[in-house]
Amino acid sequence: MRTLSPSIRELLGVLYLGKFKETVLLFRRVRITLRGKYRKYKDRFVKALSEGYSEANVDFLVDTFLEFMEDECERCMSNRMMCALRPACPNRRFLNLLIRMGVGVSDLPTFCYEQQVNNINTYLEGSSKTRIIDATLPVEEFLNILSGGGERLIGPLRDRNIEKLSKELFIELKRATPEVLTSVGEDYILALVDDRVYFFDFTREIVIINPRDTIIKSKEIIKDLINIYKERYGLDLELREEFDGLYYLDVSLPIKNSENKDVEDIEELLKGYKERFLRSTDYVFENLSDSKINLVLEIKAPTVQQKSNLTFRKIHEMFNTIINLRKEINPSSAE
Repeated sequence: MRTLSPSIRELLGVLYLGKFKETVLLFRRVRITLRGKYRKYKDRFVKALSEGYSEANVDFLVDTFLEFMEDECERCMSNRMMCALRPACPNRRFLNLLIRMGVGVSDLPTFCYEQQVNNINTYLEGSSKTRIIDATLPVEEFLNILSGGGERLIGPLRDRNIEKLSKELFIELKRATPEVLTSVGEDYILALVDDRVYFFDFTREIVIINPRDTIIKSKEIIKDLINIYKERYGLDLELREEFDGLYYLDVSLPIKNSENKDVEDIEELLKGYKERFLRSTDYVFENLSDSKINLVLEIKAPTVQQKSNLTFRKIHEMFNTIINLRKEINPSSAE
């Protein structure tokens, strides 16, 4: 029996070790359309996998899954109109998964990959009408698109000089818009361009455009992401660590012209917003005074002992809700 490669282990969440959360999230991301009588047992299937499987069983599932997806890719690409406009995998999820696994470009579904490159190219030009979410490319491919093949970005990448690459990337992105913020980590760069996030992961040598269902794998990334949102929107907030892996985001939102606002109306408004916040966090506390609203939002980060299912989507939605609430209580606030 062959030894499973790390990328294959990732694909099925290392089922035989019973990593339930990883397995569930991977299956949710890929979302194969189940047909027939077994579809109603989907949840039981995932639960059975979470109980731990032998390597022989995982090997069988991997072979079956990959053969099925290869056939699905060929079927999808045989109808070029469908593949270009409405691919079988929403947001080209399987293609993104293959790229994140480190599959070589020559082994990727060719036409689907070409569409991904074209869509990202037009997206960068600002002329795309295609919805771009979790779109993934090898980082060198993306930098070639962004710079038109220039060495200014490719040179620092090949030299592994992330600091220099970040500076050049900042200059290149500002050609399209002045609203650019970047944050540099040990093996990553986060860029916020207008309201779009670009996540450069140099461990896997990929870039993810508008990550949503991508899991945030470190608390350093969480801190940097929150800081660039804070700077982008001019928010009064503080991230504090209660203990390892548990953070609270303290947010203060001023109420303008508070003498003209009915306190009961604001309290009723907060009830609706609490429901919105609970879509992206497990805990919300709010305190209303005459001049401001104070919020406390819980964020669970990954630790050495425990992984987290926190995604970019949850942070994005949390800040969207904060900004929308600020607009309602302070219409003159600048974005």
